[in-house]
Amino acid sequence: MVVTAAVLTTLLKDPLTKALGWTFSEALKGSRNQKIEKSLESLSKRITDVIKVKTFYQIDESIDLHRFYVPTRVNDVSINIDTVSKIDSKSIVLEGTVGQGKSIFMRYLTYQEAQQGQKVPIFFELRRLENSQSLEEAITSTISNWIPFFSEENFDKVAQSGHLVLFLDGFDEIPHERIQNIINEIEGWCVRYPKMQLIISARPESEIQKSTYFKTYKLSSYTLPEQDKLIEKLIPNRETQYVLKKAIKNSSTQIKYLLKTPLMVTLFVMQYKATLAIPENQSEFYENLFYSLILRHDNTKAGFRRQLNSGLDVSTLQGLFEEFCFITKNSEKLVLSKPETVRMISDCLTSQEIQNSTENILKDFSTVVCLLLKDGLEYSFIHRSIQDYFYSSYINKKSEKAKKEFYKACLQNERFSNKVDNVLSFLERSDTYNYNKFFYIPIIDQYINFYQINYNDNTIIDNIYLFNSSDKNINYLTVIHMDETVSLSSKFTSIYISPLMRDISKSVSPTSNNSSYAMSSDTSLKIQGEPLKKHVHETLATEIYKKSIDAGNAILQARTDFQNYIVKKDGLNIDYGKFK
Repeated sequence: MVVTAAVLTTLLKDPLTKALGWTFSEALKGSRNQKIEKSLESLSKRITDVIKVKTFYQIDESIDLHRFYVPTRVNDVSINIDTVSKIDSKSIVLEGTVGQGKSIFMRYLTYQEAQQGQKVPIFFELRRLENSQSLEEAITSTISNWIPFFSEENFDKVAQSGHLVLFLDGFDEIPHERIQNIINEIEGWCVRYPKMQLIISARPESEIQKSTYFKTYKLSSYTLPEQDKLIEKLIPNRETQYVLKKAIKNSSTQIKYLLKTPLMVTLFVMQYKATLAIPENQSEFYENLFYSLILRHDNTKAGFRRQLNSGLDVSTLQGLFEEFCFITKNSEKLVLSKPETVRMISDCLTSQEIQNSTENILKDFSTVVCLLLKDGLEYSFIHRSIQDYFYSSYINKKSEKAKKEFYKACLQNERFSNKVDNVLSFLERSDTYNYNKFFYIPIIDQYINFYQINYNDNTIIDNIYLFNSSDKNINYLTVIHMDETVSLSSKFTSIYISPLMRDISKSVSPTSNNSSYAMSSDTSLKIQGEPLKKHVHETLATEIYKKSIDAGNAILQARTDFQNYIVKKDGLNIDYGKFK
């Protein structure tokens, strides 16, 4: 049910009265009471605005998310989720992959929470944090924009009361150098304000998920029912709905795997509307994306092709956009001011020796292709994955020498590698040869050298340690897989090391009373811990050793398989002598 700002104004009076002692009464006609009433109306209006968004599908105007929202499912929660309490009553992290609809879900829950009339919900995008601003300053400043006399003292009161719930969206969009300070501040809140509920959205393996103050809930991937419902929301024509639903059911495994998120289903629909064709695989899906987005404006006009504002051909404009994505991501910019946007487009034009207007290029990016969203005085990518894909496309078109330098940087700089993790996922599919040759095989070699892996022999077991944490209920079981020369690859670890660690965690019973385990990659803990072998019975140690041998052998086999792939790609069976 959608309610008006006027209804929300009434609903929010009770929690604000309990939290701040504010009085709402017709008998009180003083100026302060009138200011409170007016401010409450402003707050209610802002909360109703939370559900008005510009979407990738309809970029021209903000629309109510209920027009396209398909109820989000959460793993381990079997009931329909229409309030936060259906998930948990404590502070939580909502984990979702790229394009899985985390932000839409957060906005939906914010609005639903307001309708309960029990707490004041505040939605805040963490990408809006200013450089030196604390999170408390940012939240207080945000609320004070709606309630002019709201102060840090008011924040303290409402947070202590338990009548405030904060929805902090996009933890993965916080600049790397600020992450630890923000975590410290959030955990400080958890100690000072135990009644305040925090809902944080994040991508997998985000640092906030390591905090013991939060339980993580994973958003479920789309299945056919969700895909069908979203298609029905996006496409009014029943015949077209039927064609798309049938196409998904009959599509290749690659396409079915791709359409696990709302964003990908939306792109699938947009591509079909533009080309009336169904992509056969992932490569075809992404390769045609830019052109399809331009065509979608003109698919109802036979024989007509829109003239781009820049006058450029599509491939040239796409080349500029790819470099723009490369520059902005390397600058850690997902949201840009107008001057920043114009300057970076100008840099791309100069780099590619193209004479054109930066303003016209910007119009093409934002109003024709619609991959940049204009939001007030700023421009932002419609989604991070768009920036990542076209960044990967830019790398994919470079020379082998340039690619080798890029992959080398990923190997040698952990922070850079983490930043371009999704870019690497795209390149694994589109630049498979160079990805394996210059990136993945060197990672395998590093692990083989570090763990001294030979067939049926390695030192993995010697690098498993048990740690006591400050939390008496938790021990950290960790495998040391990094030193000054070894790159940390989360993907490699998840395939070969994490399953081993999970098996060990299930079977190990340390001498202490602790029974809970968590993984850690903090190599500094090594000096504080003791080898796991000191804590297990000889029989169990033998079992763990066998598991580590299996893991080592799997790594050696992977090395052989990838090398064989390279050799096969390098071969070309032509008898040139026949042509003499």
